[in-house]
Amino acid sequence: MTVGQNSDTWTINYKLSYPDGTEHTFPIVMNSQTLDIIQEEKESYPEWTKLQCQKCSNCPLDENENLYCPIAVKIRDVVDFFCKPQPSKNVDVSIETPEHTYSKNVEVKTAAFSLLGVFMVTSGCPIMDKLRPMARFHLPFATTIETTYRSISNYLIAQYLISLQEKKADWDLKDLKTMYENIETVNMHFRERLQEVSNQNYALSALIQLDSFASYINMSLSREAFFTVESLFNREFQENDLADSKEGSEDSNENISYEYEFKIGSNAPKKFTVFLDHQTLKLVNAKKDSLPAWTELQCKKCPNCPLDEKKVKYCPAATGVCDVIEFFKEITSTEKATIGVKTAERNYSSNLTATVGISAMMGLIMASSGCPILGRLKPLVRNHLPFASNKETVYRSIGMYLLSQYFVAKSGKTPDWELKDFTKLYDEINIVNKAFCTRLREITVKDANLNALIKLDCFAQQISFTISEGNIANLQALFKAHFDQENK
Repeated sequence: MTVGQNSDTWTINYKLSYPDGTEHTFPIVMNSQTLDIIQEEKESYPEWTKLQCQKCSNCPLDENENLYCPIAVKIRDVVDFFCKPQPSKNVDVSIETPEHTYSKNVEVKTAAFSLLGVFMVTSGCPIMDKLRPMARFHLPFATTIETTYRSISNYLIAQYLISLQEKKADWDLKDLKTMYENIETVNMHFRERLQEVSNQNYALSALIQLDSFASYINMSLSREAFFTVESLFNREFQENDLADSKEGSEDSNENISYEYEFKIGSNAPKKFTVFLDHQTLKLVNAKKDSLPAWTELQCKKCPNCPLDEKKVKYCPAATGVCDVIEFFKEITSTEKATIGVKTAERNYSSNLTATVGISAMMGLIMASSGCPILGRLKPLVRNHLPFASNKETVYRSIGMYLLSQYFVAKSGKTPDWELKDFTKLYDEINIVNKAFCTRLREITVKDANLNALIKLDCFAQQISFTISEGNIANLQALFKAHFDQENK
């Protein structure tokens, strides 16, 4: 658990480190259940924080009952900081949550944008509250594609929770466009509010960037142009295409890379890079002259595998992780490691057992290997999150499945909004993971690789249990704003 955390709070620490050596940390302390921001009240607040100052035209709050704007009160210190001259245009940002550490060198306005976004959606603003769950699963410096994917899946999870209460769900996303139009309105008025403070400040630039994201999502919705997101759910995209298996240069500019680095004790760091084709997300393997016998499809073949041994000699998942198994064959699961992951979007780091890092990497590789069963998880590959917790995995997996059903409905077929087949999917994944453990016992490896697969299997079982037992109450508190709207 990150320093400053306890069971009652959920803290995100934003640390800014400038080239001249100056540093500044913004702790965002929230209630762990509701994500309400916990801040000490001040004796007085500046005029620009009052509700009547450039009040949003769609704000439902009564000025007689609410003297101050909830967002303005929460971000006052952030705005004060970014109104001051900054030591440089760029800054190293480190974000610590109870589960992850992210880092990246970005422009100061981008750091302000990411920071303000968390404050605004957890401030208590009745309009921005709809995005509160995304603060619990905060992803700094998200790209437009990541934001679109996360926003739509987050909304669909809210609709699923609403449907469980036997209320009408908006499966067509009709109200999602309205929701983001309202968010655009808030951002527009907040820009005007910040101009009361200063005409030139990074907080203002950050709000313009936030508004651009809202506009982008609205544009996608209005044109039904989820082209990139929708492609992740195309059947042809997810299935194994043996005629188009990817072999080639791992240094191609057309590849997406995930560089994992393991630092164990006093040993030299061990690096392993996973390359994926940027369009298909298929694993890009360097061509090999030969493969070990345990990678053959007939070796401990998964009982639910649809591939024909007469046509396919090697198991795609086995050939995918072959190098990983060899690379980590001498590592035991109990060994502690400092694990870093470098991507184009951001860097991740954590101090964990080697098993956790290997598990994350194997999950990424196996889902993109061409396995026809694990390939259904390929949308999660595009949004790969190393070291995901149980709660994050459940949230991401349900969101992925509901988003897939949205595209099923859009194609004119019958969607599974009740998640009846969702548990079947993870039951199939359980079978693959168990069979793969049996396959690995055919070779001499230490237990880190086996335990990495067991960890993946535990995640699959956790997801099946969560849905089958209806054990999703811990998510409902995060979606309170959606329920409040339904109860009006």
